[in-house]
Amino acid sequence: MSRFVSVVVTVFFLSTPSLLHGQEVVTATASVDSTTYLIGDWITVHVDVRHPRGTVLTPLVGDTLAAFQVIDQGMLERKSDTETTTRMVIAGYDSSLSAIPPITFLYTVPGDTSSGRASTNSLAITIHKVPVDTSKEFKDLKPPLSVGVTLAEIALYAGILLVVTVAAYFGYKYWKRRKRKEPESVYVPPPRPAHILALEQLAALKGKKLWQQGRIKEYYSEATEIIRRYFENRYGIMALEQTTDEIMCELKKHRHAEKVWDETERVLRRADLVKFAKYQPGIDEHEETLVVAFDLVEKTRGTEAQIVTPQLEQAHVGA
Repeated sequence: MSRFVSVVVTVFFLSTPSLLHGQEVVTATASVDSTTYLIGDWITVHVDVRHPRGTVLTPLVGDTLAAFQVIDQGMLERKSDTETTTRMVIAGYDSSLSAIPPITFLYTVPGDTSSGRASTNSLAITIHKVPVDTSKEFKDLKPPLSVGVTLAEIALYAGILLVVTVAAYFGYKYWKRRKRKEPESVYVPPPRPAHILALEQLAALKGKKLWQQGRIKEYYSEATEIIRRYFENRYGIMALEQTTDEIMCELKKHRHAEKVWDETERVLRRADLVKFAKYQPGIDEHEETLVVAFDLVEKTRGTEAQIVTPQLEQAHVGA
């Protein structure tokens, strides 16, 4: 009989391991520094958790704790292998609040894959409104400050006013004097014919000897720019902004330029190949380009006065 009782007791304890460790393996206790607070006061809640060695704790608290606002959550601090403390700062904004609800922790114990929950005790507190003495009138915490003006500041303001007045007076006199003054006549030189300007620029290009120095691309760029500018001034074609095809299309509208259509197109397309396709012309082609440029200006110069404005001429010479 005694052997039977021993077996039953052993099986009972093996099937209920929680009884071997105690009914509640983790306990949490909360406390506060006072039980009376004003609305909005910060309330520090101290929490002490007792647990088996190696227990992992996680507080289940968000931005709020029931009706209380969580201001700050402290770190978990191990006081010993079986005791952990932390603190939490909360605030209440309702005078009807009378208790801080329990704070819950999730825990896992070594050797047990399941997790448990432990909650602190609730705390009874009283939250009062801020007392207002209605028998007295409302007033500022401090009266307005009066800032005196020093003699140095008065002298500074007076000096600034004096300077502004003097400057305004002389500025007005200067304006009146300029208004009465007769405008001087400015000599404006007569505009020059477009073909004269083009021939001068071609002569200057010839003197630079660019292709003889191996500066092929620069040579063709300057030569075609002079030709394009000449057509723009001579026929009103926007040649500097147009492609070779567009220039030829516009040029063919002028019957007077029919005798230079072919040679003009040949020179412009050769320059396009040099600038965009890395074409390397021969010496005879270099010489022909300048000869054709002089020739087309001479053949299309006409008898009427094709001219450019002094401003445009100055810009071209500077370029």
